[in-house]
Amino acid sequence: MRMLPYLILFLSFLSSNVFGQKPNVLLIITDQHHVDAMSCAGNKYLETPFIDKLAEGGVLFSNNYVTQPLCLPFRSSLQTGRYPHQIGTIRNGLKIKEGIPLLGNLVTSAGYTSDYIGKWHVGATEEEAGYNYKEGGKTTDAKRAAAAEAFLLKKREQPFFLTVSLMNPHNICQLARADAVGTDLPDGAIDLAPDDLSKLPPLPDNFEIPENEPSVLREIQGGAHLHYPTLEWDEKTWRQYLWGYYRLVEKVDAEIGKVLAALKNGGHEDNTIVIFTSDHGEGVAMHHWNQKQILYDESVKTPFIIQWKGKIQKRVYSELVSNALDIPVTILDLIGEDIPKEMEGISLKPILEGKSPKPRKYVVSETMFAMGDRELGATGRMIRTKKYKYCIYDNGEKREQLFDMENDPGEMKNLVYEKGYEKTLKKHRELIGKWAKDTKDAEFPYQNAEESVK
Repeated sequence: MRMLPYLILFLSFLSSNVFGQKPNVLLIITDQHHVDAMSCAGNKYLETPFIDKLAEGGVLFSNNYVTQPLCLPFRSSLQTGRYPHQIGTIRNGLKIKEGIPLLGNLVTSAGYTSDYIGKWHVGATEEEAGYNYKEGGKTTDAKRAAAAEAFLLKKREQPFFLTVSLMNPHNICQLARADAVGTDLPDGAIDLAPDDLSKLPPLPDNFEIPENEPSVLREIQGGAHLHYPTLEWDEKTWRQYLWGYYRLVEKVDAEIGKVLAALKNGGHEDNTIVIFTSDHGEGVAMHHWNQKQILYDESVKTPFIIQWKGKIQKRVYSELVSNALDIPVTILDLIGEDIPKEMEGISLKPILEGKSPKPRKYVVSETMFAMGDRELGATGRMIRTKKYKYCIYDNGEKREQLFDMENDPGEMKNLVYEKGYEKTLKKHRELIGKWAKDTKDAEFPYQNAEESVK
């Protein structure tokens, strides 16, 4: 009888460790979501109450950069924690190299169920990556959210890793091709944009094309009308397109709200880490650009929030992070698993704990312009340090850009052609050259960079 209290205590310990100790992980991904397209980011032209709710109870990473502003390269990075060039996915339509550890398999081996709902677009099959897969790309966000609700409302004896990958606001691609007033959209209609200019969002402050821009950017834009149907747009059409984009963001926010409600109603909210992010941005009329792939911030910066109710305090973290590299490393760290040495990311766990670790020196994004499987003849690389951002493309005139991101966040003045920045330019050339060497980036367009300035 004396042993009975100890037996009860031991059984209670076993139960808590087997069925409740490890946190669940819910990863929510939107598609083509500009970093400032959230009301919690101060945007007055849309309302995103459910994304805002995540930010109110978690860490908002305000300086997040993607590894590549295109669907499959980024999503493949996210499943491997490596740069697209390292894994062979430098554009859509390519496969991840064999033998590289994939996130779903790693989390499953830790005793989790790994399930994936929604858009996939990774250079491997869902099964190869270790996921049970439901409601894929050929459906709607409403059905994807409904599948997530059904999953989350069930009692779970094993800890779960659930990804909910939504399509919007990617439908802006179809909206732009209809000159920004069409409503026949894959994930459901939105209202027609108003004709009244007073009811439309204004053009961004950096709407104009900056001086000394690499020539290849407008060559690509002019030669790919399906992607970039904007060359003849007037101010009204640009502003209608912006209005439509914000409605699509609100539309996906509503689906996120359904998923979060099911998380709570299913009794999982208190023991679930919720991660929200997006694969790449959208031009949103900045620099006369729609779509993605370009290395301006509108394309390479996206929202990124992590919430764990009751365990993470609200915080805005403004140092540099790279979501595709850092998310898999952070997930593995939070669930107590070893991190493969090949992964390039940095665990954000200390930041979630309220600590202030030494910030990383830089983040890098790469790009290859393409339409589907068809390459359009230009690649580029970008390195972002604390104060500056350097970009280089592989052909054309004026191939380089250097911006002071503190004083010119809109990226309108190319300092490559300004006196007094020679040392800064040289430093960033050297930094990205070393990164290319360290990561074995054979396609890095470093050759004769100095010649493009003359």
